[in-house]
Amino acid sequence: MSAGGSAGGPGDAAEGPDRDRRDGGDGGDGREGGDGRDGDGFGDFVEFEEEFGTFAAGPGGPPPQVTADIEAITEANEEFYAAAEAGDLDRLGAIWLAGPFEASVQCVHPGWAPVFGREDVLRSWAVVCANTPFLQFFLTDVRIDVVDRIAVVSLTENIITDMSAGSSEEDPGFIAGGRATTINIFRRTDDGWRLWMHHASAVMESVEE
Repeated sequence: MSAGGSAGGPGDAAEGPDRDRRDGGDGGDGREGGDGRDGDGFGDFVEFEEEFGTFAAGPGGPPPQVTADIEAITEANEEFYAAAEAGDLDRLGAIWLAGPFEASVQCVHPGWAPVFGREDVLRSWAVVCANTPFLQFFLTDVRIDVVDRIAVVSLTENIITDMSAGSSEEDPGFIAGGRATTINIFRRTDDGWRLWMHHASAVMESVEE
């Protein structure tokens, strides 16, 4: 498994227009308009910052807390995919959110209806692992946004699967590939960042005539 593309790490946070949303920006008070409201009129950014804990950027990039969060979230996200590749349900169970919020856990596999609740989500992964002898993810276009206790990881899953369960020399099966655009939402807990919601939507490949 590899995590290519834009990793959303400390080096990326200091560039581009998205910096204002994630790290407070370098435009003073982070406002887009002179009246204290953003360009869409949704309210005072400073009030949002105070309520949700958006971190201001330091002169050398994100402050240490943001850098540490991004590293921990990256590790948790990669562990999720490594556990799925290994078909290790114990590791998957360890990365998904448990406790008071486990009823709100959500998962959408490509082409599936949404699955709600930690127990049913883990059961859905058991089905995926049982019916996919080989599964590998190459992650690209990775971006991480952190706001207080919530982290949003957007990425593209480049997937290779072996759909030949029970195949033999006479029935070699086939290897399939595809892509999914994905959002993983993590919550900060006392035990670290845990996966709260996973939504993967298949990307339809264009067919050239």
